[in-house]
Amino acid sequence: MESADSYRTRPLLIRSLKLVLPFAVVAAQVVFLYFFLDQTSFLIVIGLMTIYVLPPAGKETVIPAGIALGIPWWLIAASIMMIDVETALFMGWNFELALQIPWLGRIMESFIEKTREFITEQPRLKRLYFTGIVLFVMVPVMGSGGIRGSIIGQLLGMQKRPVFLAIVLGAFIGCFGIALSTLFLEELFIRSILIGTAAVAGLIIIALAGWLWCKVYRNSTRQQSGKK
Repeated sequence: MESADSYRTRPLLIRSLKLVLPFAVVAAQVVFLYFFLDQTSFLIVIGLMTIYVLPPAGKETVIPAGIALGIPWWLIAASIMMIDVETALFMGWNFELALQIPWLGRIMESFIEKTREFITEQPRLKRLYFTGIVLFVMVPVMGSGGIRGSIIGQLLGMQKRPVFLAIVLGAFIGCFGIALSTLFLEELFIRSILIGTAAVAGLIIIALAGWLWCKVYRNSTRQQSGKK
């Protein structure tokens, strides 16, 4: 990871620009939404964007909620995707500074420790690099994929540009995939409540099966590591 000394040795102008630019992008997004949407829709989107940054909400929660509240699917998907892009910009340029922010720093330190353990238990992740971050950001998890993806990239020793590109790609696939899946499920419910319910139940079963498999796999990996 980038050291605090290397961060402090940057020219002040460069540090200032890299600190301000992510917030400038956020401001531009908010201004666009303000003029593009009516007041109610604007407040809904801003509220969902804020919830997404703060765990435990994830893409799988806020995007369907936005669509259910009448926000166009492409707009809520793009808005949540931009949160990942903006947080990735901030983290990529100001990682050491973010660690010093009281609330964010504690969350980052906790996640860094968990991620170190995960990478140790899953050595294949080191070989995946770019694809691994794309998948991690794409799959629904709690909070912004931009923050978590940036931390993984730092721990894997990746260059900032490929980490950022991986986060953008993962955010695009994940956000628009969830939005389109939500529309598909809505269409199923419109055609038949029974078919829609069965589809949702199937997705829940698949998700639970995947979660149980991951839990069993991690426990077995830990046991094997302990024996060694």
